[in-house]
Amino acid sequence: MKKILFVTLSALAANGNVKADNNDSLRIQNLGEVTVKGVRAAKDAPFAVTNIKKQQLQEFAKTGRELPFLFARTPGVLAWSENGVGTGTTYMRIRGAAGSRVNVTLDGVALNSPEDQCVFWANMNSFGALLGSAQIQRGVGTSSNGDGAFGGTISLMTAQPQYVPSAELSASFGSYNTLNLGAQFSTGLTGIRLPRHYLVLEGAYHQTATDGYIHGTDGRSGNYYGGAIFINDRQNFRLSYKNIGSFESTGQAWSGVTAGNDDYSLNSYDGVKTYKDMHRLGLGRYNSLYESLTIDGDGQYIVSRYKMADGSLWEKTTDNFWYNHNILSMAWQMNDRWSTSATLHYTHGHGFYDEFRYDNKLSKFGLSRTPDAYHSFVKRTDFVRKKGMTQDFYGAIFNANYKAGRWDVLGNISAQQFTGNHYGYLTYIADEDVRNYYIGDKGEYKYYDSDADKTDVSAFAKATYHITSFLDAFADVQYRYVKYTTDGVNDKFYENEDGSFTNQRLDIDESYNFFNPKVGVSFHKDGHNAYASYARSNREPERNNFTDNGSYPAPKAESLNDFELGYGYQARKWFVNLNLYYMDYENQFVQTGAQSDIGENLTTNIKDSYRMGVELSAGVSPLTWLSIEGNAALSRNKIKNFDEYVENWEADGPTVTHYDNSTLSFSPSVILNGFVDVHYKGFQGVWHTNFVSRQYLDNSENADRSLPCYSATNVTLKYAFNTRKMKIGVKEAVVGLNFNNIFNRRYAAGGWVYSAISGDDFLNSDRYYQIGYIPMAGFTMMGNVTLKF
Repeated sequence: MKKILFVTLSALAANGNVKADNNDSLRIQNLGEVTVKGVRAAKDAPFAVTNIKKQQLQEFAKTGRELPFLFARTPGVLAWSENGVGTGTTYMRIRGAAGSRVNVTLDGVALNSPEDQCVFWANMNSFGALLGSAQIQRGVGTSSNGDGAFGGTISLMTAQPQYVPSAELSASFGSYNTLNLGAQFSTGLTGIRLPRHYLVLEGAYHQTATDGYIHGTDGRSGNYYGGAIFINDRQNFRLSYKNIGSFESTGQAWSGVTAGNDDYSLNSYDGVKTYKDMHRLGLGRYNSLYESLTIDGDGQYIVSRYKMADGSLWEKTTDNFWYNHNILSMAWQMNDRWSTSATLHYTHGHGFYDEFRYDNKLSKFGLSRTPDAYHSFVKRTDFVRKKGMTQDFYGAIFNANYKAGRWDVLGNISAQQFTGNHYGYLTYIADEDVRNYYIGDKGEYKYYDSDADKTDVSAFAKATYHITSFLDAFADVQYRYVKYTTDGVNDKFYENEDGSFTNQRLDIDESYNFFNPKVGVSFHKDGHNAYASYARSNREPERNNFTDNGSYPAPKAESLNDFELGYGYQARKWFVNLNLYYMDYENQFVQTGAQSDIGENLTTNIKDSYRMGVELSAGVSPLTWLSIEGNAALSRNKIKNFDEYVENWEADGPTVTHYDNSTLSFSPSVILNGFVDVHYKGFQGVWHTNFVSRQYLDNSENADRSLPCYSATNVTLKYAFNTRKMKIGVKEAVVGLNFNNIFNRRYAAGGWVYSAISGDDFLNSDRYYQIGYIPMAGFTMMGNVTLKF
């Protein structure tokens, strides 16, 4: 990149437009990095870091799959999607920590929804096409903007502006009618009449559509981008405005494929105990949000679509959301010692989902019996509910960096404000009388509404002191203030003595003050790299921790002490990296295995718990055309002290079960990745095998309530044709094939469990349970073509 940039600037200089030397080109390149330096770990920082380059990101974008599946090729990362093909609603974990515990930024701006603290990857389809690099810090890592990191930090950086005009078209098509289309362009450096002043205009559009593997999960999602970058090469100054929009309308399947240990339950069936049983019976793609499952008199399973009162079929449950990010940033290299950056950002999002609710109680939506006598017998009917939200998120970020002699010091101030509204409507009621009473001519009935505000102000300072040319000391301290308020009524109801219902009232007003120190030391010489560090992080509860707390005590803020120790060696033809970690938690929010009625994983505080492990990566290139690499994450994830609250059907309140040394839910002890890369001239072929060990669905460490281990293998082939000499206007043409799960393994990568104490009704256990498996598709393939101009 440095060479290309220098040649471009030199060519402009030859035409009398600019006087440039190698230092000029390097300064211009560095301006793009100033804005993200505050949230990224430096090359020799004492943390576990993986960097992903532009080529990997942009090639992966053509698969239509969401970014977590690329990140899952790195140590300790797990990814899965609801529709089974990797597009749309997608989730990830790092070191067993769920997505809401992973801090994600784009050009230094927090992407996590401030209230839910998650990143909704369905709203970022083909995002990799816009990126120039990504960095994954496992563990707490360095201080960042936004929510505290409890599993890891992901820093995304948009691609550096192109200095020559360029354009690209891409198209991919594959299994389950998955279609990905993309186009992007750049004007390159454009002179604006002033010496060494330039303007770059950029744009892009990408979208993916699919039928999905699971029934009723067809959908469409994508993004658009427009950018204007002004460069003053004379003053080493850059000003940029970037507008990134995204949209998605995707079929949902959060309930998964359901099985259990109750042969008489409405949601589990005779002989069906696991996901493999469902698949054996031809029900592996069944989606209870889309269709019903019954058994006829001959014991045959019948799958049928839900019907409306007029006889028409319910189309599907869809999630629909629109985001628009606006980022105005400035970067200024004032002199050889000082650089600074400032960013203003504003994001607007709005959306909703529609869901068919089969044979629900009226009380589910707070509907009491109507005054008319002929309604008195109506207790259950079908509904369609529309749950939605709007949100606005804006803020300012300022960084200042001093680098001279042995010191490299960076200061950051960030202020963010969030406002949101949650609402719910009933848009359809099957029973005509009830429908007329509550909906009538209005077309809808609002059954809850609440507002939320969140203020997040933080400041941090980082300093690296170069003790010698090969030994560095690092310190980082952050103060963060958070205030969260929400009021209104929620979509849960309590019955009054007169038979009417009252919404759960939301009246939350909480403030938090967090102090997060980090220290470390690193050694780097002759290819050797070693480090040791300590980092502390604190994190406030998210919205669901308050609203869906169930029988558990009120949520508390959680804290983490993270100890890291690493060593690596880089030789000419091989490398090896080793990282040891111990993460000691206080009041960690851990998934209970249960879900809300819209598929959100519910959590509770656990007083004492820890995650410890070793992360290994190694590779060798014995031949110029062959490289072999692998990584492994081996971990132990334990609860020191935990009380589980389990619903008891035979008692008035929950049963409390105590655990002293149980395995944390959704925390596999082994994650392995292996790669074989064959590359010669324009050809590249990559073999990738992934293995994930057993995951427990709750914190009781019971194998019956778990996801079995699984392994999947993918193969990627591509060939790049250099078409410059053909003089047809196309610089390069690339064709590729992606083969996923080539051995057609049937496995579930995610899931949930509901369990209750049921007395002695069931053999060998007093625990009733119902499991939802989130399966991935068998063998799939995708072909793609890219033309670069």
